[in-house]
Amino acid sequence: MKTILAGVVVMLLAVLFVAQIAPAQSVSSIKTQLQTAAFHSGELAQRGTVLAGPLLHLQHVVNCLEGTNGPNFRAAAGHVCQGQGNGIIPDLKAAQAAGVRGADKARKFADIALTLSLQMLQSKD
Repeated sequence: MKTILAGVVVMLLAVLFVAQIAPAQSVSSIKTQLQTAAFHSGELAQRGTVLAGPLLHLQHVVNCLEGTNGPNFRAAAGHVCQGQGNGIIPDLKAAQAAGVRGADKARKFADIALTLSLQMLQSKD
């Protein structure tokens, strides 16, 4: 569960960095997806009374981070960020390619959040 808390911190830091990037349509979708993922990694994941609950919400985080084309995307878990963008990481990649200020830093934090989430999903303890 410590990893969940670390994931929350990383997600919130990513939100702070995204808030600093220049306004753009893709930035708005990134913020929305980050807020959804942070809610699932923190608030909802910590409410679970059995291990399956937090793991489901961590899978939601992975789904939001990677988007539907991500290698770890699991449709069966649900796509809580559906309609909010193409996935946090794909949207940040597009923002980087467009030269959006702050996208590089936000991408680093999103990658860390993905790594932590995947580690927690694999450890199951």
